[in-house]
Order: sequence, then structure tokens, then C-alpha cells
Amino acid sequence: MEFNQHVNAVLDTLVDNTKFFRELADVMSEFRNGGEMQKLLEESAQKRVEQAENLIKMKSKHQSLDQAMQQAKSESSTIEEFERNWKERCEAVDKKRINVGNMAEFKNFKRAVQAAAASYGSAEDTGHAANGTAAHDDDLIIEGIEETGGEIFSLYDPWSKALMKNPVRNTVCGHIYDRDSVMPLIKNNIGIRCPVLGCANRSYIHPAHLIEDAKVRAKVLQQMAEEAEVDATSEEDEDDD
Repeated sequence: MEFNQHVNAVLDTLVDNTKFFRELADVMSEFRNGGEMQKLLEESAQKRVEQAENLIKMKSKHQSLDQAMQQAKSESSTIEEFERNWKERCEAVDKKRINVGNMAEFKNFKRAVQAAAASYGSAEDTGHAANGTAAHDDDLIIEGIEETGGEIFSLYDPWSKALMKNPVRNTVCGHIYDRDSVMPLIKNNIGIRCPVLGCANRSYIHPAHLIEDAKVRAKVLQQMAEEAEVDATSEEDEDDD
């Protein structure tokens, strides 16, 4: 497993752990002070967000170094040229500021952890639902309880972890995948189930279950535009340095 896949796996585990501790806190609150348990849960969730920030920063730098390596190779005809080009590009990567807070991946992770740690039926959750803040979030899609069980969906495909380009919705459970990921998987394998954590759908995914989702596609295009703007801003900052 390559480095970025390791990071993705760790991020998924951090979210899963938060959900587990949420369930544990709900059980423990029957025997102890519920407010105390909620405070501990929120503090641990914040630590996971901080861990994720460092992991995503490492992942971003690793991607930049990998690109720098490929560019140095393509521009060099001798070992000496490669060493010189590689050193220059490494120094440029080290100087580049990485603003994790503006990255969609970090925003999605942070909101997923906060949602997993939130107390069910809390005033804060109710307020968000009432004023529509969460429903209009740029990075996450919050579906109605009747349709999806109130899950929060990332715009990133559950298999590839990449931003979806051709989102399709599973009509059986409501979860969303990138067509480019799911179709090759189910083409010659009828035993693929929905990979979204906690999904109650036990039916195997069938092509007939997948429909294009124009709403999600619009959000994907919006997210791509925002990421391109962030990248452009980062490049401008680097040029200013």
C-alpha cells in the first residue's frame, strides 16, 4: 500500500473511532454524568482533527515531492542534472506553505468527526437543521432522514478517495459513488456491497441501482472550481516568497 493510501486508511479509522466512542458515550451516559461524557468525547474528537491536519499536510507534501521527482526526471539527461534539479525542486516544496484548513479533504474530515461526536438531538444540531447551515455546506451533502438516515456524505469516492467526477446514487440505500470506481468493480463481480460505513443495505450493487445525480455533480463542479482557486492562491503565495 502506497503512502497516501496509508494516510487515507488512518483518516477513515479516526472517523470510525469517533463513531465508536459516540456510541460508548451514549451507553455510559446512562450511568454517569452525560455532560461530562460529552465533553470528553468532544475533546478527543478535537485531537483527532489535529492529527488529521498533520496527516493531510504530510500527504500533500508527499504528493508535491512525487510531482517534483517526476519533473526532475523528465528534465534531466544525466545523474548530475537530476541531482541538481531534484535539490532545487525539493527546496521549493519545503518553502511552499500548505494551508490545510482550506483543503476540501480536511474540511470533510473535520465535519465528519464533528457530526460523529455530536450529541443526538442536541440544541446545536437542531439549530443547524433549522437554519439550513449544514444543508447548504459547500463540501458535504446532508440528505434527509427519510432517504438516507441523515448520513453526511463526502464528495470523495469511498473507493478511490478522490473527488468524484461522475457521481451516481445507489437507489437502494441512497449512498453516492463515482461511476468510474464502482462500474469496473461490479462489472464482473456480483458480490460488491455498499462500502459506506454503517450502511444497512445488504443487497449487492447492481448497475440498475445506479442513477446519475445532477445535484451532487453540480456540487462536485463547484468544489473543483474552489480547489483550483485555492491552488492558484497557493502558487501566488509561493511566487511572492
